[in-house]
Order: sequence, then structure tokens, then C-alpha cells
Amino acid sequence: MCHEQQEGMKMSEFKVGDRAKVKDRPGWPGGYKIANWEGEIVEVKADPAGYVVMKADKTGYNMAFPEQELEKI
Repeated sequence: MCHEQQEGMKMSEFKVGDRAKVKDRPGWPGGYKIANWEGEIVEVKADPAGYVVMKADKTGYNMAFPEQELEKI
């Protein structure tokens, strides 16, 4: 990756090993069933930028989220 591309990229607020919780989505039809699920960040995506993969404690599944839908715990 060239220097210009690196300068334009926002650093992720998460890193592998961080703990996170899924934020609620008020107004989600039927309620947001995975709100407040917790897990561990297992991957920080470069493409698409701004996404992370969290391994959910409840199911063991790897789930991709935009960073703004998670909060650090």
C-alpha cells in the first residue's frame, strides 16, 4: 500500500483481542435480537474498511459488523 493510501485510511478503534458488545437499534422491527451480545474481535477488515469480525460468546459464530454498531467493553 502506498503512503497516500495509508494517510487516507482511518485507524480502527478496535484491534484483535478487544472485547465488544453489539449496540441496540431502536425501532428495529420486532426488536434487535442480537443487541447486547458480547464477543471478541477476531479480525479487523481492511476491505471493506471500517468493519470488524466479532466471535459471539453466545453462539461461537464469527459475525461481521461496521465498527459503529459495536462498543468496546
